[in-house]
Amino acid sequence: MAYIARRTGSRIITFFVVVSLLFFLARSAGTDPFERYLSEDPRIPQAQIERLRAKFGLDKPLHMQYLDFIQNTLKGEFGYSLYYKRPVFDVVMERLPWTLFLLSISIVISTIVSFAVGVYFAWKRGTKIDLWGTNIFMFIRSTPHFWLGMILLLAFAYYIPFFPLFGARTPGKDFADVFGFIKDVLFHATLPLTTLLLRQVGMYVLYMRNSTVEVLGEDYMVTAKAKGVPGWSLMFSHAARNAMLPMVTMTAMRFGFMVNGAILTETVFSYPGTGRLIYLAIMNDDFFLLQGAFFITSITVLMANLIADLLCAWLDPRIKI
Repeated sequence: MAYIARRTGSRIITFFVVVSLLFFLARSAGTDPFERYLSEDPRIPQAQIERLRAKFGLDKPLHMQYLDFIQNTLKGEFGYSLYYKRPVFDVVMERLPWTLFLLSISIVISTIVSFAVGVYFAWKRGTKIDLWGTNIFMFIRSTPHFWLGMILLLAFAYYIPFFPLFGARTPGKDFADVFGFIKDVLFHATLPLTTLLLRQVGMYVLYMRNSTVEVLGEDYMVTAKAKGVPGWSLMFSHAARNAMLPMVTMTAMRFGFMVNGAILTETVFSYPGTGRLIYLAIMNDDFFLLQGAFFITSITVLMANLIADLLCAWLDPRIKI
């Protein structure tokens, strides 16, 4: 229980640090979202702009704005989106399931593939399979999300128009049953998922391979091999199990790392997730929406990391819960 209490306490502290950073970073650009109204339409009276700033609390000193932000955040109130003209919470919750759909499927599949391929490369270390495989995955790892996404979009949606160019579902289409809807959603998600999968597998195959190679050099592995433990049992029952522990933590952390990938991928494919929502919030100086989108995404990441800590404690008997 002490381990769980420590981990939960650290996540609570992290939560308040994240909330504070979100507030100050959103205002560090020095932009006032209401000043855009003046530049877009000079006929708007300055007094009207000041009334809007007062209504949203932007006329207060920065420390008062911060206290209001903390208080409202704890109550689940994230403000009003100036771009969508709707409450921030409603806008984000409409988009969040699409991003979680992409991230969850890509992380689960890439973790399984990375685990199996990484262990196999470690088993074949020093051979041509290992050499060519690591070089290929290193090249994929170095490829930017947006470039890979644009190549897939150009090849399989434009020149070979097999997949749709944009969106998460066919606009205005009525489905006879839920299976038709699922098929349409998966069809639209194929290229974004492929982009995320290739990048993740390229990264974590190398991570799993190196982690397994390190474990193979441990004394207990040498002892097990000397006792005549079969090769595949040695790899998967001994080496892979221990090499998997850092992968559990990395899998949870990938929810945070992939926010960047989701922004780029969803923007390229015009996918209606929180990644594209963050991009639109930045482009339209809507820092109320930006704060809410980043906050809810950060909560998801913190929860995933807490679950990873508990899984590590369950997998590793050296950790006392």
